[in-house]
Amino acid sequence: MSVTTFLIALFLALGVMVISIGFIFHQLKLSRVRENKIREGEERLREERQKRIDSIKVLLKVAGTDELNWIEASIRIKNLLDQLSIDLSAHEDIVAFYIIEEKTQHIPTHEQWGSLPKMAKVKFCNEMDAYEAEYKGHLHRAKVALLAYPLS
Repeated sequence: MSVTTFLIALFLALGVMVISIGFIFHQLKLSRVRENKIREGEERLREERQKRIDSIKVLLKVAGTDELNWIEASIRIKNLLDQLSIDLSAHEDIVAFYIIEEKTQHIPTHEQWGSLPKMAKVKFCNEMDAYEAEYKGHLHRAKVALLAYPLS
């Protein structure tokens, strides 16, 4: 093998090595960027989860008071538990929130409530008052049980 051929082969090998090293560094940089994005996403998920847990705790503190009736609290709490992917429908006490939410699903809310005739609103209000009266004790136990339940 001549010296020229050897030098050409040597430079080609060095060129392939430089390109390979450059590619490796580029892939490592992309990997770090992906890892950072994943960490940021996980942190956002943790923060959102904690916000939902905090919202549940706030709702539980005011549930059954003049600020927030049991019906509204039950619906909101049940929906927040669903968002957290926590199913406590089999829990002996906490199931009260699920029962109330299920029994009131047919009652219109928000804009639909505003467009209801007065008699329909009275009918639904009486129905909600009856549910609150019927489940009041169970809802109090559910409140205490959920406050003690480890959501995090």
